[in-house]
Amino acid sequence: TYKMILMDLDPKDINNLFFTHHHSDHDLDYPCFLLTRWERSIGIEENLNIYGPPPTELLTKRLIDLDVGAYAHDFIARTRHPLSLNAYQMRGGTLPRLLPEYVAKDILPGDVVETQKTRITSALAEHVQPYLDSLAYRVEADNLSIVFTGDTRPCQSVIDLAKNVDYLVCICSGLQSDIAGTPEDDYQSGSLDAGMMAKEANAANLLLVHEGYNLSNPENLEEAVRGIKSIYDGNVIQTYELTTYDLKGEAVI
Repeated sequence: TYKMILMDLDPKDINNLFFTHHHSDHDLDYPCFLLTRWERSIGIEENLNIYGPPPTELLTKRLIDLDVGAYAHDFIARTRHPLSLNAYQMRGGTLPRLLPEYVAKDILPGDVVETQKTRITSALAEHVQPYLDSLAYRVEADNLSIVFTGDTRPCQSVIDLAKNVDYLVCICSGLQSDIAGTPEDDYQSGSLDAGMMAKEANAANLLLVHEGYNLSNPENLEEAVRGIKSIYDGNVIQTYELTTYDLKGEAVI
């Protein structure tokens, strides 16, 4: 949430949220986002829709439900105490201050979500089952298609989801040689795995994310890209935090 604000992205403008899975590095900031979005509201924002594999619904309930939610006390105080109500009015809100309407929904592989501007299709991502369910997503809007693999090892369901996609945003946990013989090699995707999935999906562009094993080191990155390009003919794009990417005109490496 903090990094969104640094990028001048207002949490109040986010109306649809998708989880790939519920490892803590993917949802630890969830309560911060929920409370920040509501606390800065003035009561005219759209409802927030939340999608993801189980336990998306249960996690949300445990955070904000007025009976059992970990932050119920905050919601109650901010809708009743004069100090909070005055702050709400000062930024443009009108009393009474209502509780947020956050709608969480567990979804399964193959489910399709239609928003005002996009169509999002989910598919199975193979990661740490049976302990956590994982999903990949294909987002289609304005004649542009993007697949987010989430955390996954190479698997046919993600490749099929990404067929002929414009941009494949793929986990690249490290150089394939660095993860060889480790659990990362079995349950995540290394550099050559990312290139193989992009090739088999016929993706036009491959964006590398969720990197580890010091892949940001220039020498390691160069080796990774060289290996990827030995099997994949499309564009390879290295991603960086706090950076905006023009997907229709992005420079490639």
